Amino acid sequence: MSDVNGKRPEAPGKAYTLPGISLVIAVLALIAVVLVTGMAYGVLRMTGGEVDEGVFKDGVREFEISGGQWSYKPKSMKVEPGDRVRFVISSRDITHGFAINELGINRPLYPQKQTIEVVIPADMDDATHTLYCSIFCGIGHPYMKAPIIVGEPGFEIGKFLPYAASLATLGLFAASIMVWRPRR
Repeated sequence: MSDVNGKRPEAPGKAYTLPGISLVIAVLALIAVVLVTGMAYGVLRMTGGEVDEGVFKDGVREFEISGGQWSYKPKSMKVEPGDRVRFVISSRDITHGFAINELGINRPLYPQKQTIEVVIPADMDDATHTLYCSIFCGIGHPYMKAPIIVGEPGFEIGKFLPYAASLATLGLFAASIMVWRPRR
């Protein structure tokens, strides 16, 4: 029912709300939850997988690593403190970077094979370090990473962040429904 000017009369003390606005907000919040959760699990999937322990050749643990848009193969590697490690690296497509901060490595990654040999310090803490691309290679560049596991690391928060992000977004979704639900 409307008055002469086409406006809806308001009940005293109640604000006028658009019909269905709560539904629109709920749908938008649900879309946000799906997108954030998808991104979190996508990153987890890109950097997870089987752990490669390399091949021993003449007392050196050797890894054959290839980089391509936007991942490394193998997806994760495991070494022990004190290991001599040889990385035989190459690119499957364009120039990428091959960087491991804790080992002081930062090299360009070209299609032809290169060899980098390092010694994992014997006193290096058991932890997961990151091999990452240090040369911009396109839209997936920030996700071009591979974990390097040194020793037997204990609890690491990074493994649980995607799950925490999903729960936080779900909580925001539930809170937004509670805040913007229609009041009668």
